[in-house]
Amino acid sequence: MSDPAPKTEIRSLLPHDLCKIMPPYTKKEFDELKEDIRKNKLQVPIMTYEGKILDGRGRYNACVELAKEGVETNFRTDTYTPDPRSYVVSINVKRRHLNESQRAIIAAELATFTHGGDRTGKASIDALTQKQAAELLNVSEPSVERAKKVLKNGVPALAEAVRAGKLRVSAVERFAESDQQDKLIAKCKGNVVEAVKKLPKPPPTVKPKSDDQIRKDRKKAVDDFKYAWSEEFNDWQRRYFIKSFKDEIVAILEEIEEWQGVIDEGQGQAEATPPQ
Repeated sequence: MSDPAPKTEIRSLLPHDLCKIMPPYTKKEFDELKEDIRKNKLQVPIMTYEGKILDGRGRYNACVELAKEGVETNFRTDTYTPDPRSYVVSINVKRRHLNESQRAIIAAELATFTHGGDRTGKASIDALTQKQAAELLNVSEPSVERAKKVLKNGVPALAEAVRAGKLRVSAVERFAESDQQDKLIAKCKGNVVEAVKKLPKPPPTVKPKSDDQIRKDRKKAVDDFKYAWSEEFNDWQRRYFIKSFKDEIVAILEEIEEWQGVIDEGQGQAEATPPQ
């Protein structure tokens, strides 16, 4: 009886920072991938770059789990060197059917990506411009700018929810700028999607009126009151109004009399002055 074929050794590999930018598989996707490898073995090798996983994090984890079960997976790796950014974007966007917000946050990561995992935004040989990242991921620059704000101001769980396709960038931009993020997430027991829904809506913005519009509004209010006084108020309502504002009305009438006296005096002086 011949000895069984030796099982393929699976060496320990860590994901590359470029690999971490991509959204992980959902549990359902991972389970389906694992079953496919169980039945058909590993069809696409794990792509590595700088000794780490560039593409195939899900396939790698599935192979590791299957190996623990004693399943032969035909595990193998290959090395990629020309342009790791373009490769990892191209292979994932085509295979994963990522939505616009997912692509936008990946573009934002690439626009601030620096070698070694430093994403502080400092210039680096590996950094892309925002325009280059937007073109590479086929999204608009405004979408990338919104995604950058989410990465900069939002809690990590918020960016992960966008990356996983659970939330859209446009829906979380205001939440990322809120100082209530941690409080709302805790209130929702870690459910970021529900926490975003709980953020109070901002008060409606009131557009300031122009001077011309203010004058028109005041004239309309006066005209409306004059009409109501003459056509809608009965005698009792008129008397009640006058009684309620008696002091104000007396003061206004006295002021009008003073103005009238000044006007009359000025006219009299003008008539007494002979022409030059």
